[in-house]
Amino acid sequence: MTSRAPLIVSYSGIRGIVGDSLTDEVTARYAHAFGRMIAARHHAPTILLGRDTRASGPALLAGAVRGLAPFGALVDLGVVATPTLQHALGVFDAQAALCITASHNPSEWNGMKLFLAPERVVLDGAQVRELRGLVDEDERPTASTAGAPIDRHDDAVRVHVERVCAHLDVERIRAARFRVAFDPGGGAGFEVTRRLLDVLGCEAVHVASTRESEPLAEHLGELRRAVVAERCHLGVAQDLDADRLALVAADGSAPGEELTLVLAVDHLLARGAAPGTLAAPTAGHGGTAERVVVKNVATTRAVDDIARQHGARLVETAVGEVNLSRALAQEVALGHVAFGGEGNGGVIFPPLHLGRDSVTGIGLVLERLAVGGGAPLLAHLTAMPRYVAHKRKAALDPARSRDDAVAALLIAVEAEFAGAADVSRLDGLRVRFADGSWIGVRPSNTEPVVRLVAESPSAAWADDAIARLERIARPR
Repeated sequence: MTSRAPLIVSYSGIRGIVGDSLTDEVTARYAHAFGRMIAARHHAPTILLGRDTRASGPALLAGAVRGLAPFGALVDLGVVATPTLQHALGVFDAQAALCITASHNPSEWNGMKLFLAPERVVLDGAQVRELRGLVDEDERPTASTAGAPIDRHDDAVRVHVERVCAHLDVERIRAARFRVAFDPGGGAGFEVTRRLLDVLGCEAVHVASTRESEPLAEHLGELRRAVVAERCHLGVAQDLDADRLALVAADGSAPGEELTLVLAVDHLLARGAAPGTLAAPTAGHGGTAERVVVKNVATTRAVDDIARQHGARLVETAVGEVNLSRALAQEVALGHVAFGGEGNGGVIFPPLHLGRDSVTGIGLVLERLAVGGGAPLLAHLTAMPRYVAHKRKAALDPARSRDDAVAALLIAVEAEFAGAADVSRLDGLRVRFADGSWIGVRPSNTEPVVRLVAESPSAAWADDAIARLERIARPR
């Protein structure tokens, strides 16, 4: 029988369709290989476990436990947001973590995200190749007599919220008495988000939506209606493992997840080091500290504009959380003030940890509103650089291998969009023009598709560009 979609193994984790390319036996094999990687690096390691709310999670987690049990002490965080689990790596001085989640993928998918010390970030390309090699050796996990994992769920959630709040002007946010509608999509972000809103003195309105995981504007109808009906100041939406954040304004409009990062970066650059103070940061390390914003090549150009306005240095990476994490870690190690993320609503704030964190993002947005003189979210967004952006997915030509199909597509796109001011092949292809318009084409790390982006100050240009990209990408 042909699989509906092959197992995808990349630095974004392992993803597959449950019961097809992904089973509890598959998770056991990959977890066992991961356990061998951990054991080769750390003596008597502590390994954290977690999962999102997908129905397939418990069975897949049981397979992972079987694979990992011979290699260390297992600590179970239960149903937990991925950023809470990643933050807990430092809290519990753990050497590795495994989360059963497919993040933003549709409901029939599930998978695993793997984190490894000392960086406590997801695996990079070399580590993924190592993992694949160990799986290919076909060493099967055996039954283990190890006891049940230790439960540290409450501690992980509590400390995550406490440390997010330690970086915020909590009293100022409380004084604003915000009414916030939150839509975790039925996912793992519910508990930690509710706790955060409670601590920040917000009146929380839970929207129990039944949408698909990815918090795109077209999926947020229930949240948008709730924001208006409940007269909320703000709506927030997450994917199933809560590393992505999208916003909804008081009028029910959904500006798109790209603007989450734009607003967070502008706020952090404006406020400086002290929570709630919109002032320039104090230079450290003998006055040589730089402010650095890190983003990937597929993220809106508005982030570039914001960094330039504040005199910050911009660093671009290939798509993939680990690329951002490693670049941020390098800048922090040099003594610079660095933060950033991805245009999918993924905010990364290194003082907490080096992964995307919607909980931190919510706190920063609320702080921005609280210190902004009572102006609503739309007023803040209107002041941001704005581009019209279109994002699409396209299937690759089934008559060719994946690599050949991608290579042919990139050649055709570059020929179609000749005369560019800048061409980057850091990740797929990005073609930029002098007026700020750009297009991007790259193979997905999480789905068997190619991703197409067109962004421009001109709606007409963006409309035309995405139509041309879709035409070129259509298999002949």
